[in-house]
Amino acid sequence: MEIGSEFWDVPSQEGDRKFLLSGRTALEYILRDILSGHKVESALLPSYCCHTMIEPFLRHEIPVRFYDVHFDREIGLCAKLPMARQNEIFYYMTYFGFSQMSGMDLSEIRASYEIIIEDQTHSWLIDRTQSMADYSYTSYRKWAGFYGIAEAKKKAGCFISLENQSHYEYNSMRKNAMLLKKQYIDEKADTKQEFLRIFHEAEELLESDYVGYTPNVDSVVQLINVDFNLIKEKRRKNATVLLNGLKEIPGLTPIYGNLSDVDTPLFFPVLVERDRDDVRRYLIEQQVYCPVHWPLSEYHEGISEIGKQIYHQELSLVCDQRYGEDDMERVVKLIAAYFNERT
Repeated sequence: MEIGSEFWDVPSQEGDRKFLLSGRTALEYILRDILSGHKVESALLPSYCCHTMIEPFLRHEIPVRFYDVHFDREIGLCAKLPMARQNEIFYYMTYFGFSQMSGMDLSEIRASYEIIIEDQTHSWLIDRTQSMADYSYTSYRKWAGFYGIAEAKKKAGCFISLENQSHYEYNSMRKNAMLLKKQYIDEKADTKQEFLRIFHEAEELLESDYVGYTPNVDSVVQLINVDFNLIKEKRRKNATVLLNGLKEIPGLTPIYGNLSDVDTPLFFPVLVERDRDDVRRYLIEQQVYCPVHWPLSEYHEGISEIGKQIYHQELSLVCDQRYGEDDMERVVKLIAAYFNERT
């Protein structure tokens, strides 16, 4: 055999991977790939999830049932799994960039299900061992200022073909809205209502038209250039400030009581014992904008009462790389003042 001169192949990882527009786009594509070679009679999803994780299954007429995910003061966030059914997909995730999750015996799950999908969106920057899932996907948009990009992975074999079709309208809207927000933040420009409108319209567009799209070149370049170490360092520091400052406030409970060495928080989630929405309104009045994960929707039909509880109490405190420890101290002081005034 001849030795030397030009290369003729490129070693690659086992399996296959594709970049798509959004997490929902990636999940729908994964389901199409599964259905091309497997009989699927149902899917078992966590009760704690966004409607965008449920809708692709229903789009493909796959009946969905839920396993309970709830918070226990002694254990933390935990799952309770029912018996597996024949030809059922198992879907799982960990939450908010924290690795702690009780009630998930992955070796037992692997033995019970032929097909497992892991949603790695929240756990993107967790230092992990190799996933045991057959398929996984990650949406990157919530971690930084990406216009729209997600990644789907197949552990063995190749995906079905995917047409290179960019969603130009959606990407253009996201990019425009982000530029307007940058002007608002950096230059105090009067663009807030405009960028909020465009962000909202972009999400409505994605809600109705998300299937089969790939990211544009700008989004791929953003992902290539992202500073992973900065994101990890800032988020871990910010979450530590929130954890230390909030763990003793009556009426409010951090879902995670510690930050392990492998965790990188997406948000710092807390449970508000009474009137979560009033706390959220109070923070908005102080120009602190915190989302909730997630609103209950028509897609959540069948979730048990214990599974619904976290939806009514959870508040996601922002701890991302745009902010520093002083900002987190401000959030702690605001929340402490809110609860002190009401005790």
